[in-house]
Amino acid sequence: MGLLQAALVGVIALIITPGRMFYFDVAPKVAILLVGTAALLIGSTRQRSIPRPYTFWVWLAASLVSLGVSTAFSANRALSVFGSTWREYGAVTQTAVLLFAAMVAWNAAGREDRVKTMLRAVAAAALASGAYGIAQYFGWDPFQPAAAYHVGEGIWTIVRPPGTMGYASYFATWLLMAVFLSLALAQWETRAPWRRMAAAAAAVALVAMLLTGTRAAVLGLGAGGALWVWWSGYRIPRRVVAAAAMLAVCGVGFYVSRPGRQLRSRVRWFVEDPWGGARPLLWRDSLRMGIARPVAGYGPEVFSGTFPHFESKELAEAYPNFAHESPHNMFLDALVAQGIPGLVVLFGLCGAGFAAAWRLRRRNPQVAACLAAALAAGIVSQQFTAMTVPTAVLFFTTIALAVGLASDRSPSRPNIAWVAAAPVIGLALAYLAFRLVAADLALEETKRSLDAADLRAASAAYESYGRWRLPGAGADLWYSRALMDLARKSSDMALIERAFVQSEGAAERAIQGAEEPFNAWYNAAQLTALENNYAGTERCLRAAILAHPYWFKPHWMLAQVLALQTRGEEAEREARLAVDLDGGKDREVVETLRQIRERVSSHAP
Repeated sequence: MGLLQAALVGVIALIITPGRMFYFDVAPKVAILLVGTAALLIGSTRQRSIPRPYTFWVWLAASLVSLGVSTAFSANRALSVFGSTWREYGAVTQTAVLLFAAMVAWNAAGREDRVKTMLRAVAAAALASGAYGIAQYFGWDPFQPAAAYHVGEGIWTIVRPPGTMGYASYFATWLLMAVFLSLALAQWETRAPWRRMAAAAAAVALVAMLLTGTRAAVLGLGAGGALWVWWSGYRIPRRVVAAAAMLAVCGVGFYVSRPGRQLRSRVRWFVEDPWGGARPLLWRDSLRMGIARPVAGYGPEVFSGTFPHFESKELAEAYPNFAHESPHNMFLDALVAQGIPGLVVLFGLCGAGFAAAWRLRRRNPQVAACLAAALAAGIVSQQFTAMTVPTAVLFFTTIALAVGLASDRSPSRPNIAWVAAAPVIGLALAYLAFRLVAADLALEETKRSLDAADLRAASAAYESYGRWRLPGAGADLWYSRALMDLARKSSDMALIERAFVQSEGAAERAIQGAEEPFNAWYNAAQLTALENNYAGTERCLRAAILAHPYWFKPHWMLAQVLALQTRGEEAEREARLAVDLDGGKDREVVETLRQIRERVSSHAP
């Protein structure tokens, strides 16, 4: 089981399937987690008794209970169970992460060899993913389009390598924790090849992390490094000081060199935006949202659809074209999703990890310091970003490794309840993984058929997706918009008519279960507007406004619809509100207000 657990940590970090799966950087990771956890559960017919102390296990059980309660009382239960499309981190996935961490802690209890195996897998994955991220920075990427992670224009263009994690911030957070875990292996390992590999992995992961230009990870590096120095007793070997100095010199040289131009551009962005964009306002509004439902929270993964009711006018005006998918803070995320109990148990799990690392100092102070540093670095970095499957797996695995190493080996014995329950849970997880993969493959086939303008094949593939997809979030909104794009590009009237009819059907389905209801209603409004159905368009726009009061776009479109119906005063009011909420950022919105005012004044008595 130890080898399987180690392999899962590495594969979850590395696997991406561009061109094969639609959500290629999310779905395969979730599927591997579910299938791997299922295999571990089914294979664990003999389980050790819970090692002492029981603190970690109590917090783990409390976390599962809190997760179940918040899901049961969720604002969107199906979405909370199976997760959103952007990270698929619903109750099922979170339960699998916690079960995986529990089995890592069980497996590691009193078994240093198994912990080494896990650290080797982390170091190997860090070496591979870090090298890939560095290659992305320098413009070589055989798997993903480089345009997806280049931002800006001209000399101020920056590159944010996402590696195999989908986004630079998630990639940087994973690499950050992997740096300290690789250092733990490098100091602990007795075999020279593994020791060299671990040192190389730490170095490569550190360079790749810095090249992502992620401020949160840099802060996490400082926090983890400070904790590591403190726990190490301030005795830093001279070779470490020399290596750090050499690395600093090389870093400065690279920064001022031609290849460092994109990094200099990123630093310029830091200077212009020292407070992290929307985060301060987002945190304030998220805290207000969490306090409004403190006992059970709103449920996992419902933030996108629920937060607009708590978003302040100030935040909407500052970032009018941005939809917030999470609080970008691991503790606020727990508070909003699971209420105060979820926040408390997350603090408890983190505390259990630090307490275990502190106990481990008597046996292995260097490894204890690295594990504590990895945990501290991950916590600090995730104060500014969302937790995703690969970062969650590594974060809770770090806690589990500390707990396991600090525990004595417990006797192995059959457990009737465990033997009965584990296979059932495992088979359920495997079934869900199968459906997830089948649906995602069908969705990718739909996309390929639409790209080829083969509407018949796309419809058949999308029907297959509908049969296999899990309840909750779906791709109906994407499918509706993709069909309209196909219709706009085509000159075949029969195809245009069929695409429009199917797009309307998908738009109607999207309204029923969208994770972002305001987007679904706005899309429906656009379709009814093409039919000159003013009453239907107004109804959809007012529903979009109800779902997201401070989003300028439905107000802007409603102003135009009202103007066409010669409802001048109402149109001017909505146009003025749209300009206000847009913060004057889009010239077209201001121009609409000017035109409506001219029309109203020309009809004045």
